[in-house]
Amino acid sequence: MPAVLSLRRALRHLALLGGVGLLAPAAWAVPAAAAPAVVASTVPPAKQALIDRLLTLWHPEQVAMLMVQRPAADAVQHSRIALQGRVSAEKLESTMKGIAGDAKAYLDVATPIAQAAGQAAARSTAVPLLAEQFSEDELRALIAILEAPVRQKFEKLAPNIEGAVGAEVARQAGPAIQPPLDKMKQEVAGKLRAAAMTR
Repeated sequence: MPAVLSLRRALRHLALLGGVGLLAPAAWAVPAAAAPAVVASTVPPAKQALIDRLLTLWHPEQVAMLMVQRPAADAVQHSRIALQGRVSAEKLESTMKGIAGDAKAYLDVATPIAQAAGQAAARSTAVPLLAEQFSEDELRALIAILEAPVRQKFEKLAPNIEGAVGAEVARQAGPAIQPPLDKMKQEVAGKLRAAAMTR
């Protein structure tokens, strides 16, 4: 399940930054003419069944979820950065709680819209492209790869491996990385404060 696995990784990573998502909000403004042309064609029933099975394993429509989540991630992350050092810790947390609520309200509305659009887009774009580019034998091979027990076992273990690697990196490199990280944060906060004072 590559797309699902990538989504989970993206969500885990961006959750550490105070939000979730991956693609820029500007992606919503891309004109239809910029999208790749997909020629609609009749797909034989046997091939369509294989494509349907592939899509249930792959979930390319999840890109819509990443697109809809990015503005919420940006709002939360940028707000916290803008407020740090400018308000008290209590005010920061209460304001961020309100902003998180606003982001959640947006996601509650936008998520079902994005899910429906993603599923429709997968049907209108992925199906004809897969039908054109892959034979039935190739589709069966892809499905076999995605359904392989060893792949599923690896994908279940992958988060534990990534967590262990991250923890070891933090242990080994954290003491050397933390001082320049703190310095960067202080300099960014100082520049934000100076910019706000000279408006």
